[in-house]
This record gives sequence, structure tokens and C-alpha cells, in this order.
Amino acid sequence: MFDPLFVRAGELWVMIIDSIEQDRSSMATSWERFTARQLTRNPQLDSGQRKLLVHRFAIEGEVDGKTPLELFLASQSDLTLADRKLIDSWRRSFIGLLAIVQIFPNGVEVMNWLTAKHYRIQFTDLAAQTAMSRLKVGEVIIAQLSPIVDIDWAILTPWVTLGSIGRPKLAVAIGAFRQNYPHYLYSDAPQQLAAAWESVAVYHDRFVEFFGSDEVTLAGAQLQARIGEFQAWMVDKQLAATGVDKSKSLAELATDAGMAAEDLTALTTTLGLSDADTAKGQTTAIGKMVSPQVELPAHLKTATAVTALSHHYWGQMFLAEYPRLKTLLSPEDPQYTASDLKFIHKCLADPQLNAFVWRRLAAQYPHQLPTALRQTLDLPNFNLATDLDAILTKFNKYLEPDLPDLASVPIHLHELFQSAVGEVTKEKARPKSQPKKSGFGAKS
Repeated sequence: MFDPLFVRAGELWVMIIDSIEQDRSSMATSWERFTARQLTRNPQLDSGQRKLLVHRFAIEGEVDGKTPLELFLASQSDLTLADRKLIDSWRRSFIGLLAIVQIFPNGVEVMNWLTAKHYRIQFTDLAAQTAMSRLKVGEVIIAQLSPIVDIDWAILTPWVTLGSIGRPKLAVAIGAFRQNYPHYLYSDAPQQLAAAWESVAVYHDRFVEFFGSDEVTLAGAQLQARIGEFQAWMVDKQLAATGVDKSKSLAELATDAGMAAEDLTALTTTLGLSDADTAKGQTTAIGKMVSPQVELPAHLKTATAVTALSHHYWGQMFLAEYPRLKTLLSPEDPQYTASDLKFIHKCLADPQLNAFVWRRLAAQYPHQLPTALRQTLDLPNFNLATDLDAILTKFNKYLEPDLPDLASVPIHLHELFQSAVGEVTKEKARPKSQPKKSGFGAKS
């Protein structure tokens, strides 16, 4: 009933997870560090997603420079060549936010919402078939997909169902996925991933062009105003590059171009406008319609000083602690109080001050930072060149960045977010006594 290759895949995966569970002594430090980093960064992971951690560790973890998957292959001399080839292919396993598209007797077809790519999943055993038989077309799950052969993949791990959800909740789920699984954003679509990273570099270049530097420190309220001006300036550049007159309304632009009313749909898609924006566009200047409203968190708006940092790879950061931290590190021969050291330790533990920030401080204060860290961490032999990365890892900081939030998203996600906003807007405007209509994927 089940394809022997898929049955074997299920057996091998169980062996891999068992080997991790049974060999916790040698993997203990790596396992604890991996789970701590995941839960510190993503404390909102529910119980179902936490069950995925050991399966993620098999692919993502590192023990003495090797993944548990590689260690398993090295420890099993009796595996066939076919087994080894299959296990080795699981390096390409990834976690996706998957919509059920079709259901077959021996599997399902799913679509990864992050990339719009489709996958055919075959079951590995009766338990998997029984578990997934309860799903319906349109339901959304979080699962780790592993390649098996050709276009066929398998779900070898536990999975989490989000049920049938409408577009607004789906948009929220995608936002949560970006937060919880940043490593897997567009991981199965290299071109989309490359375009997203390129957009981060473009954003950085525009930031430097506008502010004259990659670092700006202002009072919170002033920074809020300047960031708003920066965003509007970027929109102006985008419109100018496409030859659009920002003072004209959408209707005027359509008339100038000789477009019929129905042709406005194509234009609104290009500009990324919602239905509500399109309606306003009949009379509102296009520049005002597409200028984004960027709001700093409330605690930053009221801060005495906030630093905005931009990097072509790490993205953009807003840091209230950074100005004080630089002040502490500025003297050639700093004398730190207990309060100062406590503050430096707090900064080390703050996830907002990522590895890039500390490396930047190391480059700016190569003599002062080692002194500060030696006293803060009670490490008299601390060496900035050889020990900084180890300290950053100890404080659960990733040494390489995830795709920043400011990166552009594929057009299918942009359209989803726009339609979700439109649905929420209509829902708020609908009288409470009027019955609600089902959203996409919702049960009627």
C-alpha cells in the first residue's frame, strides 16, 4: 500500500531521532544551546512547534562542526548506498507554512504560502495517513518537508495544524512564521530569496543617501519624524523612476495613459494598493496614497536618544541603549561602576543588540570594549579577536543575520496582505447584525 522508499525514509528518520535522544551526553551542550536560542528568540512557539525542535536540531544543529545528520551517517557503517543518498538529501529539508491543495489516497498536494511552490507528499506509514486523513482542502499546517525522489516529498516529523483560516488570519500566520522560522523564508525559492536580500541592500543604500551616514542618533520623537520623511522620500524616488507624477490622482494618471476604468486593476497591483486605497485614489494624490506610515514603538518615541543603524546585510535597527553604550566605551581609560557593568550585561542579553552591533563596537573601540567585557563577565583573559564570537553565541546571538523584516516580499504575499487589510476594513464597516461571510479557506 505504501511506497517502499517512503516506508524506508520513515524508518531512517526514526533511527536518526533515536540516535539524538540516546546520545544526549555528547550532544547535550549543543542541544541546550540550540533550544535556548530558539525559545529565547521565539518564546511564543506553541507545544506543537516545540515538538519540532529535536527534528530541526537534526538538520540545523551543530556538534563539533557537524550536524547530527552527518554524525549519524558517520556512525552507521551498515547503511546501504541508497540509504546514505536519501539521508544526505535531507540537508534540503525545510519548514513551510503549507496549504492543503488536494488529498489523494496515499498522500496530499500542498502549497508553501511563502513561495507559492507546490509539493506532492506521500505517506510513510498508516499512522501518517490516519493523522493527515482528518485534514481538508484549504487547511493550513506548519510542517517540515523532506525530499524523497523526483517531485515527491515526505513529512517525517510532527506537524501543527492551524485549521481553515481566512485571509486576515493567514496574513497574521505568515507574520508569525517570519518571526519563528526566519531561516526558512523563501528557502525553497532561491530567486525569491536573492531578490529579498537585494532589496535590503537597496534600502541600506537609500538610507545612507538620505541621512548621509549609516548611523543616526536623535531624540525618539525627532527620529520618528525623520524616518517618516525618509520613507516618503523613497516613495518619491520610486515614482520618479517610473515616470509617475506624484501630484496626480490615480484616476488622472489613468486618463493620461488612456486607460479604461477596468485597466486600473493592473496599475493598482503594480503600486501595491488595496481596494480602499484605490477608491481614495480617484481624488487623492498618488504620492500621499503610497507613502508608508512607519511607527516606532512607543518606548522609543519617548526616549531621550535613539540610534538608527543601517546595514546592507543586517538591515535596520533602532536602539535606545546604543548611545549610552558608546558613551561608556568612549574614554581611553574607562572606569566602570557596578551600575555600568550591569548595564553592559543587560545589553549583551538584549536580542536587539545583535552580533553586528557588537562587531561594530569592536571595530570602533578595539581597546575599550575588551576592558568592558573582561570586567562585566569576569574574564581577565578575554581576547577580542578570538573570543567575541563565542561570547555572542553564549548570549544566544546569531553570528549571521536572518532576512530582515524590511526585505521586500513576493508579489503573491503582497497581494495577500493587501486583500487581508481590505477584508478587515470591510469587516469593521459592516453592521454587527449583518451575517459574516467566510474568508478564504474558511468553512462555510
